Amino acid sequence: MTPLFHRVWFVLLVAGVVVTLSVAILALRNRETDGATALAVTASSITIWLLGDLGATLATTVSASTRWVQFLWIGAALTPTAMFVFVVRYTGRTRFLTDWVRAGLVVATGLVIAVVFTHGSHTLLWREVYAAPATPIGIAFDHGPAFYAYTVYAYSLTAAATFFVARFYHRSKTIYRGQAAALGVGILAPWIASTVFVFGGTTFDPSSLAFTVTAAAFAVAILRYRFVDVMPVARETIVDAIEDGVLVLDRQGRIVDANPQAIALLGVDSSIIGRDAGDELPDSITNRNRSDSHDQVTIRDDEHSRYLAIDETEITDRQARPIGRLLIVRDVTEQRRYERELERQNERLDRFASVVSHDLRNPLNVADGYRSILAERYDDTELDEIQTALDRMEHIIEDVLTLARHGDVVADPTLVDLGTLATTAWNGVDTADATLRIETGDHRLTADDSRLTQALENLFRNAVEHGSTSPPSSTRQDAVEHGGPDVTVTVGTIDVDDVPNSASEQAVAPETGERAGFYVADDGVGIPEDAREDVLESGYSTNADGTGLGLDIVTQIVEAHGWSLAVTESADGGARIEIDYELDHDPAKAGATERHSQTT
Repeated sequence: MTPLFHRVWFVLLVAGVVVTLSVAILALRNRETDGATALAVTASSITIWLLGDLGATLATTVSASTRWVQFLWIGAALTPTAMFVFVVRYTGRTRFLTDWVRAGLVVATGLVIAVVFTHGSHTLLWREVYAAPATPIGIAFDHGPAFYAYTVYAYSLTAAATFFVARFYHRSKTIYRGQAAALGVGILAPWIASTVFVFGGTTFDPSSLAFTVTAAAFAVAILRYRFVDVMPVARETIVDAIEDGVLVLDRQGRIVDANPQAIALLGVDSSIIGRDAGDELPDSITNRNRSDSHDQVTIRDDEHSRYLAIDETEITDRQARPIGRLLIVRDVTEQRRYERELERQNERLDRFASVVSHDLRNPLNVADGYRSILAERYDDTELDEIQTALDRMEHIIEDVLTLARHGDVVADPTLVDLGTLATTAWNGVDTADATLRIETGDHRLTADDSRLTQALENLFRNAVEHGSTSPPSSTRQDAVEHGGPDVTVTVGTIDVDDVPNSASEQAVAPETGERAGFYVADDGVGIPEDAREDVLESGYSTNADGTGLGLDIVTQIVEAHGWSLAVTESADGGARIEIDYELDHDPAKAGATERHSQTT
């Protein structure tokens, strides 16, 4: 080697030491950034490698050069391991760093260092060390089997790291492509140089010279592409194909990642990566209440306004330390339009309910008044038919108002006693001489007591009006007014072991948890099996005088609570309506209670 080459070699080694040491220090200062610590270890390992080569270059004896080369091998043992760990963390493939992999890396690195520093007692690493004035360090080696084993180990890790970086480069954009390209150059340079040394038949190892290229690549990555300062956070968790927009911010509020959907939804450019969110994002997002993890904001442009839902989640590392924020952005403009249309429809329903309540009831009241006057003058059965028709109209108005005013709304669910509500509902219905049996024990459940009472009233009215066992020639109204004494209505509970049964099996999803519930049954004529699904439809009735809305109201109330309803046959051959729910919806359920009967 010429003196000029030695001087250039020396200058490059010194420059490499300065740059890699600077990278290590800078990475340590940013160690809160995921992957920065691994980068610091990688840069420090390369620094040790270069310092060893620098010392061997300055040494004047074979033994002194050998000791410096042994020091160099500390860096050689650490560098491929640290580089692999850093690349895995940088590219978000930490799932490959299992406990077994970590243990294997530590053991392999330790073995290499142990073999190096016990060289005097074996020839595993070097069979012979001899003077070689033509090399920069003045010595050369006849390598042993441990050297080639290390080469396989180092090349395997380097190949894996190169593959991960290449995949990351292919999937990345903007600032991360530059980072990945610089990192790829930094990995490939010493790998190529080492390959030339191992398989080229030369005594000169250019790996240290190649590491100066690595140092330069790191410098470009830091100065040009803000390596360490802006590193990808949780990139593997972001799928560009999802419909929602995804933004990732670091602890300083800089945008470190954004998928195409987020860029399109926010109306920004892809160059926002690496910039401060406060400068690049719309004010409605950056100025919103950060304490609310779920929020909606309005984005206005020249043509129209769009509504976005923002879900914010803190990102933490393995030690549960916060390292950034994840923002999921969803376009809810159509949803908001639907909600507004629903509000307008509800307003129209309110107006309709007002018309039904006032404008229809007024003429009915007039008709009822004239019927009362006629009843005082005449004793005619036709007047009873008029009263029946007027009562039916009143039922229709009440049912329509119930559907219009309440719908699927459940307000302020509380812990209620089923037996007490059943008694209240029974007393609120014209049941004449029909009988109520309550077999609920002290069963309690969480429900809107007003709406559940309303559901029970409709079930009782339906059972009495449709469940009479009077002769077919008698009207259902006779069963009420003249007290169909043969109709008994029973309210009872359903044990967990009873659900699902043959009737309600389809109503209970197989993936749900344990369920319980209650039933309302009668001993009347029942509902034909082929009509059990139809009776739940709005307007359907097995009775010509029925409104067909009673069970529809019950179904709406049940579904509003998140419960299930099924129609089956009672033990006495009558109708049985089963309502069941998950036990999680009934916090008062603390175990089976002794069931008792009460007759009203």
